[in-house]
Amino acid sequence: MRKYYLDNLRWLIILLLFPYHVLLIYSNIGSYYFHAANSVIANTFILSLAPWFMQLLFTIAGIATYYSLKKRSASEYLKERISKLLIPTVAGIILVIPVSVYFGSLYSGYTGSFLAFYSDFFIHWLPNLKSGLIIGHLWFLLYLFIVSLVALPIIIEYKNGKWKVLPEKVTIPKLLLLIIALAFGSLFLNLYPEKSIIQFFLVFIFGYFLLANEEVQRKLEDKRWPLFISFLAITVLYLLISVPNLNSTGNSNTEFSFQSILGAFIMKIFENSIMWLGVLGVMGIGKHYLEFKNLKTLYLSAVSFPIYIFHLAWINIFAYYIINWIPNQIPFQIILIMCLGFIFTIATIEVVRRIKGFRFLFGIKG
Repeated sequence: MRKYYLDNLRWLIILLLFPYHVLLIYSNIGSYYFHAANSVIANTFILSLAPWFMQLLFTIAGIATYYSLKKRSASEYLKERISKLLIPTVAGIILVIPVSVYFGSLYSGYTGSFLAFYSDFFIHWLPNLKSGLIIGHLWFLLYLFIVSLVALPIIIEYKNGKWKVLPEKVTIPKLLLLIIALAFGSLFLNLYPEKSIIQFFLVFIFGYFLLANEEVQRKLEDKRWPLFISFLAITVLYLLISVPNLNSTGNSNTEFSFQSILGAFIMKIFENSIMWLGVLGVMGIGKHYLEFKNLKTLYLSAVSFPIYIFHLAWINIFAYYIINWIPNQIPFQIILIMCLGFIFTIATIEVVRRIKGFRFLFGIKG
């Protein structure tokens, strides 16, 4: 039976990207090509989501893979991953990312035409790739494709083997112990700044092997409030530590010593505690309160990935014009950019959906 609460969690997290990416413009954390202010409120909002919400999407993807491979062969699953993730990533890099970067460049003082910018953008593809400009926010689709590809042979071997994970052995304390593995994994393969593909691979795998089981999901639902309250408490502690220090320019010690390595690992334990408690707590809450469907939820679920692909280009377009049109009106700017960005994102999806030879590029069904 389809788990509608997972679909609902997915599109809710993706819709959170509208305030997330708009408020990045007004934070000093770092945004996609814009920086208009240093707001404590924006910093707090960003830091309250950043440690866990994209990891939840990978966990949900791992669970969805469990259900997908019940009705699809490995080759069918791989074809679906290519059409839903890889092709839209390539199409987005060619058709969407340059628009986002162009308007950010205009805001920073660039005066050339879009065609000149587009040509230069891909002529200098290597430095733009190293800096992350070419991939931009599409790192999520690319990471998810790579993780799915690497996980597939492991999953096939497991399905063909004799050893199985016993749901009754998967307890909440044992799930929490996985924080150690996640902390260790997050130290490696940060292919995109501050985003470890090992960590995302682990939450995907944990989603498939542990959290896809209905008995384990019931345990999360039963313990939803202890998990969620623990998540909120440790998040508040994290914010109290992090937000006041964002403007700090303290001396950084790059000397590799046992103490520095140990300190880094302890910090990773702390960060991954927030992340994993957030994933487990929000899943438990979602299981209890979000297991429903209607026309709106089904629509948003169907277009969640296309929303992800297009949303940032429209945010950047409207940010460029609105910040210049109504300066010093930050609350009004934020509301306008978010609302117009969402409206035009949905409109773009509906236009692309109606172009038969084009919609497959972005994984949109007719």
